[in-house]
Amino acid sequence: MTIGLLVTRDGFKEDIIGLTKAASGKGHKVIIFMMDDGIRHSQDKDVVALKDLSGVTMSLCDHSAKLRNVTEDMIPAGIIAGSQYQNAVMNQDSDRVILI
Repeated sequence: MTIGLLVTRDGFKEDIIGLTKAASGKGHKVIIFMMDDGIRHSQDKDVVALKDLSGVTMSLCDHSAKLRNVTEDMIPAGIIAGSQYQNAVMNQDSDRVILI
């Protein structure tokens, strides 16, 4: 199963970490896409570390990042700085999408 996490809000860090670790631990794929205020999670080392778990991919909306003064050089390696295309792919490829 593939689970998509659409992260649009700041906060809920424990939920993002808990859901991702639980799903990855059971062998599920997790696709995380951050946009709007959810971009701020790209600056949290604990959330960013999730990208290193088996089956986890992480991307963000570069437009949302720019609006929140998160510059390209601030985006950690391994996180795709993309567009709403990555959001669309996540929605297409996921069996379930959870909005956070």
